[in-house]
Amino acid sequence: MEINRENKTNQKHVNSSASITDYLNLIRSNITIIMVISLVILSASIIYALVAKDIYRSATTLKISKTQGNILADPLAGEFGRSSNDFFIANEIETISNITIREQVAQVVIDSFKTLSNTDDFDLIVMDDGDLFNDNSKSVKPYRSIAGMLTKSVEITQKNALDFMEIAVESTSPEEAALIANCYANVYKEFNLLESRKQLTQIKDFLTVQKEEKYNELMVAEDNIKLYQLQSGGVELDKQASAMIETLSKFESEKNGVKIEMSIERRKLDEFKNELAKRDPSLNKYFDLQTEQPSIEMLQQEIANLKTQKAIALSGRANPTQKQALTSDFDARLAELQKRLNQDIASYKSKVYAASPGEVKELSQQIFESEVKLSSLQSQDYQLSQVLAEYEKDFSALPKKTLDIARLERHRRSLEKLYIVLEDKYQEALLNEQSTPGNVLILNAARPPVAPEKPNRLKIVLIGLFLGIAVAFGFVYIKNLFNKSVQTPEDIEVSGLYVLASIPKFERKVGVDPNDSEIFMSADNELAASEAYRALRTRIQFSKLTGNSKSILITSSAPQEGKTTVAVNLAAGFAQTNKKVIILDCDLRIPRIHSVFKGKSSPGFTNFLFGQATMDEIIRKSSTIDNLHYIAAGTIPSNPSEILGSDQMKEFLEKLKQEFDLVIVDSPPVMTITDAEILSHIVDISILVVFANKTELDWMMESASLLSNGEHNSFVGVILNNFDYNTGYRSYHKYNTSKYYKRVDDTKQKEWV
Repeated sequence: MEINRENKTNQKHVNSSASITDYLNLIRSNITIIMVISLVILSASIIYALVAKDIYRSATTLKISKTQGNILADPLAGEFGRSSNDFFIANEIETISNITIREQVAQVVIDSFKTLSNTDDFDLIVMDDGDLFNDNSKSVKPYRSIAGMLTKSVEITQKNALDFMEIAVESTSPEEAALIANCYANVYKEFNLLESRKQLTQIKDFLTVQKEEKYNELMVAEDNIKLYQLQSGGVELDKQASAMIETLSKFESEKNGVKIEMSIERRKLDEFKNELAKRDPSLNKYFDLQTEQPSIEMLQQEIANLKTQKAIALSGRANPTQKQALTSDFDARLAELQKRLNQDIASYKSKVYAASPGEVKELSQQIFESEVKLSSLQSQDYQLSQVLAEYEKDFSALPKKTLDIARLERHRRSLEKLYIVLEDKYQEALLNEQSTPGNVLILNAARPPVAPEKPNRLKIVLIGLFLGIAVAFGFVYIKNLFNKSVQTPEDIEVSGLYVLASIPKFERKVGVDPNDSEIFMSADNELAASEAYRALRTRIQFSKLTGNSKSILITSSAPQEGKTTVAVNLAAGFAQTNKKVIILDCDLRIPRIHSVFKGKSSPGFTNFLFGQATMDEIIRKSSTIDNLHYIAAGTIPSNPSEILGSDQMKEFLEKLKQEFDLVIVDSPPVMTITDAEILSHIVDISILVVFANKTELDWMMESASLLSNGEHNSFVGVILNNFDYNTGYRSYHKYNTSKYYKRVDDTKQKEWV
């Protein structure tokens, strides 16, 4: 018989996983394990739900908008497209999560904690220093520890892809959650406001220093004039010198003012470029090329030149009517040039904005504006330098005595006008700083929640229930998937072997009482098992036994699979049909037949073969079942295999077949030693006994292959012993409700027979 063990095994597992009925059967057969695992996990989830602390969630919502500048900003700044907002909120969230912000929040939380009167329920920011004598002793944690805690307990998210940010805090104390959320929002708002005013603050500080320096210089200049007049006897300037000094001081003041503005603009430009270098250093040259526009520079030079001409013209001796006409003419020409300049600036500004990478669009626009303004200031500075050089010639031509006091007066007036300009710019910078809003608006402050956010105890219990069922099913499925033992008759049939019978699972404690014997065919308390043996007897009698087939070998794959019990009960079943039956114990390793019949092990058939006993001496009759006889193994020889394969053994077996209607041979397991394989060649029928949920499929297939080898193939089929009819198979369901069938638990410490 050819048996492909690997293919049959694979086919068995494929078929077992392909049917819904198989899954239902698997559940029914493991219902106890499923219930235990499910109840354990469910109980754990219930306990967790009961002991878990209430967690409160408090949140504050912030509106984040792009900074639009101060209220005095250049009106042209708002005429161009706004930069991409794709990464703006993400950048703000990253900023607010920075360690610097968290440490500031931690310090503010500590300060707020110290001002509160009731902090007994606080948990996140306090250390429990309580002892046996002072249960309520709590102190606030160090700010670094609180800053680290904020990473885990604070969640910062963008709401619905809008310009809204939510700062949510979870704590066992509702007051603590609200306190931390509000502190976080306020610290971030203040940080954002300072960051928005950072550039204006730097300008204000710069102007403060310049103003103080010029004020001190002005005081020194006035003292020098007073000292000179005292020393020179009170020299007075004539009208021409005074007018010239007034003009020069005016232009010098304008030039110094332009230089101040250039210094401020350079600071701003350097800051923008440093920021650009941080983001992408490769873009520096790109923006240099974008902002170098000859047409704009030319218009700026024309405007600067025209403003200088206007100043020169107005500084002359023309009457008020003439000056008004000159002013109107110059203003008209300046307005036209400024209009053209604004148009060119707007055009190039939009081009730079459109061509800039998305993440630096706004920065590129700021760099462009700063470059244009700086270029314009440089043009003005150049023109004013030219004018001053012309006036300087006339000024140097004054008489020496007048020139000394004129220079002192010129220096004083220049400083005075410059100081006035600096004061104006300082006030403007101060106003700009105070009027520049931040881009963070707290829409709603966090409030202590009334009800806890979690745990959702019902949800935990339901999750525990479903998880327990899932884990239980998974465990049973994996256990079944890796279980390669024979479990059902279908496993044997799928392997290509014939199932002679399935002996049901039952329990019996073997003892001295006749009712506790391993032979239960005549008993009234194991009807299900008795019926299975009768079915086996009928199947063998009508389909396998012929006139010449009188010897049946009963073996198993491995020890303790119930082959001896099957042998004696099968023999008892045939004896009940008025057949003269004898059981021959050929298990010369661990003989058991004599103990089943409560007889002696010697003399046995080995003693007969050695001439130590007669046939009548070794044949014994059962005291409980008519027509049933047995022969014990006898003295255990040193060479059992040679004896069982000898011609004397064959002759002895033939003699028994002549005297009895049926000879049942009990042999050792076929996989452990060769005795059973030897006997299979001299008997008429060989039957393999396998134990449900114990015998491996590979062992069963190997055993069947050994029994099928050779020219004399006596192997006819398999008996499935210890089969649990409670596995859910429909064809065996009748045993489930039988009042005579008693199910058992594998964990009971009882002897299986």
